[in-house]
Amino acid sequence: MGMEFDDILKDVGGFGRYQKLLLIIFILPPCLAGAFHGFSQIFTVAVPEDYWCRIPKAERLGIGPSRIKPTLPRELIDGKLQHSQCTVHEKTAPIINNMTDQWSFNYNVSLPCPWGWNYDRSVYESTVVMDWDLVCDKAFYPKLSLFIHAIGAVLGTILFGYLTDEIGRKKTFCIAAMTQLLTGVATAFAPNFIVFCIIRFLNGLTIVPVWLIPLIMALEFTGPSKRTLVGTVGALFYTFGLLGLGGLAYLIRNWVHLQLAVTLPFVFIFGYYWWMPESPRWLMSKGRFPEMLVIVRKIAKQNRAGLPEDYFAKLLAMFDHSQTDEQTNKRKNCLIDLFRTANLCKKSCLIIFISFTNSLVCVGLTFFMPLLCGIDHINFIYGAVIQLPAYPVLYFSLTRFGRRVLLMLSLILAGSFLILRALVPDTNYTAVIILLLISKFSITLSCVITNLVAAETFPTVLRGAGSSLTQTVSSIGLCLSPFVAHMGMRHSRWLPPLIFGVLGIVGGMLSLLLPETLGQSLPETLTEAEAFGKGCRTWKNCLKLTGNAESSQVPESGPSHHEVKRLEATRQNGVEVEEDSSLLSLPQVKCYQVKF
Repeated sequence: MGMEFDDILKDVGGFGRYQKLLLIIFILPPCLAGAFHGFSQIFTVAVPEDYWCRIPKAERLGIGPSRIKPTLPRELIDGKLQHSQCTVHEKTAPIINNMTDQWSFNYNVSLPCPWGWNYDRSVYESTVVMDWDLVCDKAFYPKLSLFIHAIGAVLGTILFGYLTDEIGRKKTFCIAAMTQLLTGVATAFAPNFIVFCIIRFLNGLTIVPVWLIPLIMALEFTGPSKRTLVGTVGALFYTFGLLGLGGLAYLIRNWVHLQLAVTLPFVFIFGYYWWMPESPRWLMSKGRFPEMLVIVRKIAKQNRAGLPEDYFAKLLAMFDHSQTDEQTNKRKNCLIDLFRTANLCKKSCLIIFISFTNSLVCVGLTFFMPLLCGIDHINFIYGAVIQLPAYPVLYFSLTRFGRRVLLMLSLILAGSFLILRALVPDTNYTAVIILLLISKFSITLSCVITNLVAAETFPTVLRGAGSSLTQTVSSIGLCLSPFVAHMGMRHSRWLPPLIFGVLGIVGGMLSLLLPETLGQSLPETLTEAEAFGKGCRTWKNCLKLTGNAESSQVPESGPSHHEVKRLEATRQNGVEVEEDSSLLSLPQVKCYQVKF
């Protein structure tokens, strides 16, 4: 087996000045802006708190809503008797009686609003619903547009996942950013609802790749010891993007202006095409070694790595030799390869199921959580703030306890508190809110850990496709969660928390079947991915939460350049070094014991 890219990172620096600049300039901004188009449609298609039938003659005579609403039919809305929002009485006198100042109606007949609607604009100045009268018999249209956007996300993760592994991370990301830019501007100028939905479908294709691809690149540029930090910071900036969106929506109440505001960052992100580097790990997997070495030289230069003058020449020669040996066995990889072998298939299915559970529970909580404040924008910001404490918890615990134990605990904790919520009566608002907030915090932990485990488990040759597949299934959960929540609102309020809770506990138990990825080298090939975690076959082994080096270590080719220099210096100082290959029962792995 030839050298892996993690071996090269040991020599040139796994998290030096180059990776930090890359993270700040190229990785975090897309994570920040990626949340904008993913959730801005919540405000774009928002329904105002109140609306009523428009009566043009009353407007001409200067009669205000306070005098029009009492003349409208009465009906029960959300348990309260109030004026009808969709009908008017049949008028028998077309004018106002100036003597009594009263309308004359036939109170036995109600008609659909013939002249459109007037809207309460105290919260929203303008939304798609207001501009195109998407209420009453068209009340399902806003939900339909959200569903179409989610369907675009499902198909987009498959399409862009394939492109990520075929044409590279950089080109695919730039295509996604350009699509976000064009569809974002086009949305603001959509002339009608049908065109709006078509544009939102195209926009939905890229809402996941525009932040997932940079996150994958960040993990591929980083050594094993700092991947927890990189993954956590990326997720934190995505949450900052949610907070920023909530702030923008609060300040900009016109949906057209808001749409242009959330699209503006992609003007600058599209410029990454000329400066963003391609993933050297992907270049290496494609056999494009000269291009990879150009980037590796830059990493070594920025990180001030002290390498021999002939280091890169020897590295290129080794790669050329390895490429010649493997040329006859080389074949094109496809997504189905993740399911051809037993161990890799098991891991892929587990990650996909847990990702689906995360999405269904997290988004479902957003729909089902009781109203905490009267303003939608404040609710949205509050929901994002709840997620912030999860990231310091992850940063300080992932490197200490590993991925698997925290994933298991977070899912079971979320599921348990959701089941408790199902048992608590709705009248106990304080207990309901506390239980839901704890559940939201716990499922946030699970979402971040699952994305990290997926990136560390799938092989480089299919990492983009594998991660996109998990996001595709997550998007299906996103589509289903509103329906599950709505089912509880119409029938039994205890049912959605019970469904979410059972899924969380099942996902938590199944997560124990995944191998521990903390500190392990990223698998480069399908063979390595299949070998990774093979010892985690029984529940007895799975309950060893700290992981097993023998079962989860990816085969490596040997010590890095710096390790060899350290060992040689140790020999020169009179310390006996014994090469021992019995410490790990893996092929072509050499371990070293230092005897004093």
